Amino acid sequence: MTKTSASPRSTTDCLTQALLLATSLCAFSAPAVGQAGASAAPHPIVSTWSWTLFGGKCRETFQYRADNTMLGTSAGATTQWTYKITAAPDAMGFYKLVEKPVKTDGKKDCSGDVVDPAGGEVIKFIQMSPTRDRFIACKAESLDACFGPLGRIR
Repeated sequence: MTKTSASPRSTTDCLTQALLLATSLCAFSAPAVGQAGASAAPHPIVSTWSWTLFGGKCRETFQYRADNTMLGTSAGATTQWTYKITAAPDAMGFYKLVEKPVKTDGKKDCSGDVVDPAGGEVIKFIQMSPTRDRFIACKAESLDACFGPLGRIR
C-alpha cells in the first residue's frame, strides 16, 4: 500500500476557492450599508391638508409634519400644535388623533373662535379614503359628527 499526500499547492487552491465562495455568499446575504438605519414610511397623515367651509367663504389648512407637530391656519388664525396618532386604523377604519395647541396668534378661526393653548387636548377620529388623498375628521368613532373631507395638497 502506498501512501499519497496532497501537494501544498492543491491544498492552498482548495482553501482559496473555499474562502472565495464563503465571501461571495456573505456579500449576498449582508445588508447594504445604510439599510439597517432606514426608516419606515411616514404615517399617511404626514402631509398638508385643506378644506373649504361655509359655502367656500373660509379655508382651513393643516400641515402635519413627521416630527409630530402641526401648523394650522383657519381664516386669519395660525396655531402650532403637537399631535399623536395611532399607527394603524382600528377595526372600524379610524385613526385616533390627539392634538394639543402649543402656540396661537390670538386671531379668530373660521368659526369665529380663538384657540386657547391652555385649553387642553382635542381628540379626533380620522378616516382616510382608500387612496389616502382625502380624510374626514369625526368627534367619535362614528360617521355621525364629522367634518371634511380634507384633501391632500402636498
